[in-house]
Amino acid sequence: MILRDGFCPAALYFAAFAALTYPLLFSFSSRFFTDGGDGLQNVWNLWWVNRAVLSFQSPWYTSYLHYPFGVSLFGHTLNAFNGFLGIVLLRLFSVVQTHNLIVILAFVLGGVNAFLLCRYVTGAYWPSLVAGAIFTFSSYHFAHAQGHLNLVSIEWIPLFLLLWYRLFEKPTVKIGIAAGITLFLVLLCDYYYLLYSAMAGALIAAWIIIVTNGRPLRTQMAYYGRALVAFTSTCIVTCGPLVLGLIFLNARDPFIGAHTESEFSLDLPALVIPGGRWRFADLTKAYWSRLPGNVNESSVDLGVSVVILLVYAWFNRSRLGGNKLTLWYLIAATFGVLSLGPTLHVWGQAWPVPLPYRLFRLLIPPLRLAGVPVRMVVMVFLSGGVIAAHALKLLQNETRSRRVAAGLILLLMVTEYLPYAIPQTPPDVPNYVIELKSKPGRGAVLDLASQLGSALYYETVYDKPVAFGYLSRVPSSVIRKDAVLKAFIEDQNYEPLCHDYGIQYVVRPSGELVDLDVHGGCTSRPDAIAALDKIPDIKLPEGSFIKGAGPTIYHFTDGRKHAFPTWATFLEYGGAADISNVVVISDSDLAAIPEGPGLPVDEFKSALQNWKAVVAQWLPRIRRR
Repeated sequence: MILRDGFCPAALYFAAFAALTYPLLFSFSSRFFTDGGDGLQNVWNLWWVNRAVLSFQSPWYTSYLHYPFGVSLFGHTLNAFNGFLGIVLLRLFSVVQTHNLIVILAFVLGGVNAFLLCRYVTGAYWPSLVAGAIFTFSSYHFAHAQGHLNLVSIEWIPLFLLLWYRLFEKPTVKIGIAAGITLFLVLLCDYYYLLYSAMAGALIAAWIIIVTNGRPLRTQMAYYGRALVAFTSTCIVTCGPLVLGLIFLNARDPFIGAHTESEFSLDLPALVIPGGRWRFADLTKAYWSRLPGNVNESSVDLGVSVVILLVYAWFNRSRLGGNKLTLWYLIAATFGVLSLGPTLHVWGQAWPVPLPYRLFRLLIPPLRLAGVPVRMVVMVFLSGGVIAAHALKLLQNETRSRRVAAGLILLLMVTEYLPYAIPQTPPDVPNYVIELKSKPGRGAVLDLASQLGSALYYETVYDKPVAFGYLSRVPSSVIRKDAVLKAFIEDQNYEPLCHDYGIQYVVRPSGELVDLDVHGGCTSRPDAIAALDKIPDIKLPEGSFIKGAGPTIYHFTDGRKHAFPTWATFLEYGGAADISNVVVISDSDLAAIPEGPGLPVDEFKSALQNWKAVVAQWLPRIRRR
């Protein structure tokens, strides 16, 4: 049983990954399977979790970034599960091999766990293998393999849904505990996936309790009670501290770094038109190059082949389990609609059609920390795989012509799912990193020469704290403190950095390493560091329009500055066309104000205005005809 349902699917998915990414595996020991931006940030995550745990400290706080203040990592995409896994793997492999092995395991285990879910739901072996491939070799998965190790780690989502589904069929305390632990593993990979899994779990529970069972609610609660108590207790103990820590810290010290929803919403045709991470992306470039955001987020095509199977299963749902199959359509539809974001986008254009995501965002305020509705598509791939398995199960028992049609659909699926190459980044480091590694002590580093992701990776080599840092979400107080240090740097006033803040080494943009403490006279002063917590707020009226020497105009609210994305947005907020109501302040004062998220463009209003303009243009022509 283990061989047939475990090792065989794992071997199949590994072989498929090797074939789809050929010749990637030949670089297993020599290059990171990721890009040099967010990808190297995730290499730092592996290093930091390993270092923190072996030093008996919490991995969710670090003094090695944003020195000398330190920073909470509650809002960062720490991907702690892979970090904990890395503690073991780093004892056996190099950091390059460890990272690459984690990527491979995510693809293999993602397929295996999706297979197990579909096998349980459908009872069919080969169709479930195809469903696992739909999920783990999806365009979504390969697109995020470009650099988002946290989002590559989708493997625990289907296992949680399997255990959760079983809990409502055969509720036991053991299954309740197992489901809670698995949900914790989901959380350790990514907050997004925790939310999506909880939402899908709620849909499954509601569907089974309300539609399928038909028994009185009190009777059902007594039936499921012990299992649900075990699940809830496990979640409170495991997930509770991290979730509450994120919520409370954000309430006290708001995180900066949320994405703009209008740029990262699903464009409707992207579900069937291959995106920029397809092997033959040039054939569809006329479409995906028009989409906002970046190509790694917009490459989410489910494929015409899978859509055909979804349609076929729908028209034959009475033969495929009726209500049980409809549940997976409900999950696919729910996440598909929410992934469209607050406003409908079609072919790169926003249309005046408000969508349910607006209400969803109001009901779940922490969602504002995210800003990437399109990532909900991952659940469309999972539920779509389950439905496709049902369709293939039916087709394999149909007439010969339909079995041939099923084979042609699978060939089309292989073509549609051929991925763009996963990038590879060499682990090479410049000379100043080697020199820093040879320096004794833990003197902090100010790196002015490296790219953001590279600077994090270099720190894993020389093992010294660094000023600033590249994190996905940073508390606003840290941004404010960093602004003071940036003011010293802009003035090239390095003496206070050494004497007051303990920064010993500066890497100039040329790559030259400068030791500020060459004579041993620099010691950090705790009173100077503490003084940064007492920087007086800039005295500006609430709602002011402000700017520095540069062209960007900001809206000052809640003690933070919010950049206007467009001139039209500035005017919509009441800005004067001659900027007479804009307060000009010094760049140092502007830098000291923490930066909040950019003001959103009202796409609904903009799209409505565009629509009115089109109607106004064509209406006279229609009347003349």
